[in-house]
Amino acid sequence: MNMKNKLYLIILLFFIACEEKVKPNVSINPTLSTPISCMKLNTLGLDVAWVDRLKELYAFDDGCDLTLSISSKRDIVCNSTHNMQMKNVGKFPKSYLRMEIRKGLKMQYSYYVDLYSNVDSDDVSEAFARLKKDLIEMKMEDKK
Repeated sequence: MNMKNKLYLIILLFFIACEEKVKPNVSINPTLSTPISCMKLNTLGLDVAWVDRLKELYAFDDGCDLTLSISSKRDIVCNSTHNMQMKNVGKFPKSYLRMEIRKGLKMQYSYYVDLYSNVDSDDVSEAFARLKKDLIEMKMEDKK
């Protein structure tokens, strides 16, 4: 292998190794009966574009006892010296996204992901697709 090919290989490996794949933390209450039949959307504090996108993806029902709430934070800055190494190598998250389904005060489903860019509508869509897979579509396939 000549020097030029080695250089291309090293550059290729660098780009492959640096690709950020975020893995969400998902928690499902084992007593939750699935598939769930309905959810209402808590729009308090949500970006209007996110609400519009979610309403395109699911028919929310205000009469349902399961409530989907979404929270996020953008442009996270940590001034702690404890995280200095992570910040220096670029592994410190820039934002997070959390989706929770509650029945009253009791948590039924939780989705949380740290992101290395600011949360946008595509991230919300991706998180909701995972929620649907976990609680609506996948479980329906299991019952067939």
